[in-house]
Amino acid sequence: MKNELTTIWPVYIDSNRTLKEGRKISKEYAVKNPSINEIRKACYKLQLQPVVDTEKSYPGLWYEHSGRVAVDTDMKKNELLKAVADKIKSNRY
Repeated sequence: MKNELTTIWPVYIDSNRTLKEGRKISKEYAVKNPSINEIRKACYKLQLQPVVDTEKSYPGLWYEHSGRVAVDTDMKKNELLKAVADKIKSNRY
């Protein structure tokens, strides 16, 4: 069975965003203002092959050109987002 690519929008792990705005993990795990580059680096550290698309906008925030990162993984989306946010935190500090 072929996996679909899992999309990671920066808003999914941004602690400055509300759940209504699109954050998918609790603020406890989220990071402030994650960049596409930080998400890409975190995916590489998790041994994933990220596909970066800088031209896209999150549908709920269509006016912000945040970009997105897609990865092929068996991880559940919530686990993946927490792992990526955790790697970003460890890269920052």
